[in-house]
Amino acid sequence: MGTTSKLITYEDSLTMPENRFEEIVQGESRVMPPPNQKHAGLIAKLLTFLVRQLDDNEYQVLSQGTGLGIERVPLTYRVPDVMVFRTEARRRDRAEARQKDPYIWAVPELVVERLSPSGRKGLIQELLADYARIAAPEVWLLDPARPQFTSFRYESGSLKLWLTTETGQVTPLLLPNATVDLAELWEAYAL
Repeated sequence: MGTTSKLITYEDSLTMPENRFEEIVQGESRVMPPPNQKHAGLIAKLLTFLVRQLDDNEYQVLSQGTGLGIERVPLTYRVPDVMVFRTEARRRDRAEARQKDPYIWAVPELVVERLSPSGRKGLIQELLADYARIAAPEVWLLDPARPQFTSFRYESGSLKLWLTTETGQVTPLLLPNATVDLAELWEAYAL
């Protein structure tokens, strides 16, 4: 005999304690292991690159621990490693937010996920489908173990593979003033 569990609704989530290692996908809680030290080092380096190059009057760079709302019914939110928002989009999101809403419902200009051997985020296809549902313009997947950088760009209702590379400098589609040196990212992971 199978067991059934009640799906978590948006309203339920507002009364739950914060857990920065949890995502809710299609109403089901997914507790993830915390990122390891190498993961944190790589994300810290990427944040440094982005924050130094982007005007903080125009953009907000957010990292691990912030829930990005995908849909309210069934509740789905993700916790990307890095998100870059236009400041005005975040301002509008806060003004329109329901009282006590812990999630960001604005669409980021860039979403970055560092892949892990444990598959802490679940299936890549499912993750990309969630970001496509909000029409995220660009999603970067970083796999420093290989090393491999993969960029997907939103086009015609889905995220399509744009670029896969191991080396070089990469620039986000909507952030032309920000360039990331992949060799320096992989080096930060190795430390």
